[in-house]
Amino acid sequence: MRPLLEQLVLRRTFRLPAPIGPSGDGAGLAGRLDSALLTAGFTLSGELLRHLSGLSPEVVGPVARRTLATVGELVGDHVRHNVYFKDFPAGVPDTAEFWHRCLTEALADDRARPGVQAQLRDGVLNLLDLPSYGVHGHTYDEMLAAHDELIASAGDRITVIHLGGPLEEELSALYLSLASSPVPLGEDGLEELRLLAGRCARGPQPETFPVRENRAVVNAVRAAAGQELLLDTVTDVLRLACALSGASVTLQEPVRFRSLRRPLRRALLAGLDRVV
Repeated sequence: MRPLLEQLVLRRTFRLPAPIGPSGDGAGLAGRLDSALLTAGFTLSGELLRHLSGLSPEVVGPVARRTLATVGELVGDHVRHNVYFKDFPAGVPDTAEFWHRCLTEALADDRARPGVQAQLRDGVLNLLDLPSYGVHGHTYDEMLAAHDELIASAGDRITVIHLGGPLEEELSALYLSLASSPVPLGEDGLEELRLLAGRCARGPQPETFPVRENRAVVNAVRAAAGQELLLDTVTDVLRLACALSGASVTLQEPVRFRSLRRPLRRALLAGLDRVV
C-alpha cells in the first residue's frame, strides 16, 4: 500500500514522501533518476537528491522506478498519442480547405467515388464517411521526429520534485487539501479523497468544506468506520444518506434510498438531531 500512497502524494503535490531504509551509497541511482526526469521536464530538488544519495541502492531503485512511472503518467507517456496533424500546433489547415481535400481525395478513389457521388446527388454529404477522414497521414515515429524542436524549446520549463516528510504527514496534508478544496474534485479526485478519508479518519479534520460533495464523501467513510460525523446542516445529512445509498450526492436526480444497517441509521438520526 505504501507505494500506491507514495505515488498519490507525488502525483498531487510534486513531493516525494521521505523514503526510509538502510543507509548506503545511492548517489549513482539518484543521479540517473534525476537525469531521466530531466528528459520529461522534471528534476529532483537538491534536498531530495541528497536524501536519496544517502540511502542504499536497494531502497533507491524501487523508489526511482515508481517515481519515473508516476511522472510518465503525468506527462501522458503511458499513452502513445499521435496527433492528427504531424506538425501540430503548426500546419493545421483551414477547415474548409481540410474538407475540400478530403472530398477531392474521395472522388479520386475508385471505391469511394460512387457512394460520394450518390450522396452529392441527394444533396446531403456525410463528411465523416469520407475515407481520408480520421486517417493519420504520418506514423507515430514521424510525428516524434517533427516535434524534436518543440522538446528542445521546452527545456526552460522544469517542475521540481521536493523531499516530503514522513508518509503519514504527507497523506494528512493532502487529505486536508482535497477535503477543503474550493472547487469540485471530479470522479478521480473524489476516489482519492475517499481513500485518504479512511486513512486519516483519526487525524486532523478540515475546518470547512467549501464543496458539499466533499463533506458527503468524507462523512460516508467516517460513518462506515464509526467515527463522529462532520455535519453542519440538514442538507449535509441528506447528502450523507445519498452517499450511503450509493447514489449521487449532488441532489440533482431522484434517489432510491437503501435500507441501512442499524448503526448507520443511528448515526444519521443523531447527526440530524444535532443540526436541527
